[in-house]
Amino acid sequence: MKVWFIATAVFFLVGCQGSPAYYHRDVQRHVVVLDKREISVLPLGKDQWEAYGGKQGGSDAAALEKQKARQIKAIETVSGCAVTSSIYPEEEKKGKLLMRATVDCNKKPGS
Repeated sequence: MKVWFIATAVFFLVGCQGSPAYYHRDVQRHVVVLDKREISVLPLGKDQWEAYGGKQGGSDAAALEKQKARQIKAIETVSGCAVTSSIYPEEEKKGKLLMRATVDCNKKPGS
């Protein structure tokens, strides 16, 4: 009985794996509020960042473009660098809540 419980617990915890950007306890995580929407931002390594959230509602093209702009601005705000490219990982293509971006710190945001 005890082994079954532990196996079940491990199974469910493995399903919780994902981006640390939305783990509230990650010490490197920053939360930026834009247009009353929270976007979690996390450095992934040299010139690599991740943003999660910022969804306003709706899934039409205009709403998704606003969300993407918020995510980019949040990364630029936290990093102080310009985003040069961004992608939605394959597992996030539908909801587009998680963005990964490359920044160039020789360029300033908005330039």
